[in-house]
Amino acid sequence: MSFKLKNTEKYLKQYTQSLIDISVKELNRKDRVRKYNSQSVTSSITASGSLQQSLKIVEKDTDNILQLNLEGNSYGEKIDEGTKSTSVSKGKLIQWIKNKNGFKDLNGKIVDLNNTKKVDRIASLISKSLKINGIKPTNFLTDIINSKIKELKNIEAPIELDIESDIDNVLLKLGYKNKGNETYTIETKTIQ
Repeated sequence: MSFKLKNTEKYLKQYTQSLIDISVKELNRKDRVRKYNSQSVTSSITASGSLQQSLKIVEKDTDNILQLNLEGNSYGEKIDEGTKSTSVSKGKLIQWIKNKNGFKDLNGKIVDLNNTKKVDRIASLISKSLKINGIKPTNFLTDIINSKIKELKNIEAPIELDIESDIDNVLLKLGYKNKGNETYTIETKTIQ
């Protein structure tokens, strides 16, 4: 015998979808400032858009247990938590630079993206820096989870609705016997 938890399930699915929606919004923010030794950079977290496109809810329903997992490209965690050292292909860095509108060099000048040698050189410098310094944490996922965890306290309402709508099964599962006419009893032992 299992309980019918339609309201609770709906609440959790909406909650998980809201995590994706907020993550996409956060990834698209253009006003995020990251400070580096050479300069501060104001831009979105990623340039290609592949991280936000990879975000999805994976639903598993096994043994009457609903699992809702938020999944995406693994480098999303690296961007969130930071790394001590990392390597990125030069080709991906070149594409990242080209996707950044108004990419500035260390002198603050906007890079001519048609200047292949300059873009290649910048990609090499970034690659070297990533190997030595890694990625600074952005905490964009950590911040989202910390702010949204409070909403899980509101799960009481859908659980109460589910219990009210399935009270017969709840009572039977707790050991009560249905005596008819909406009457339930439970046998107890007297301890002497």
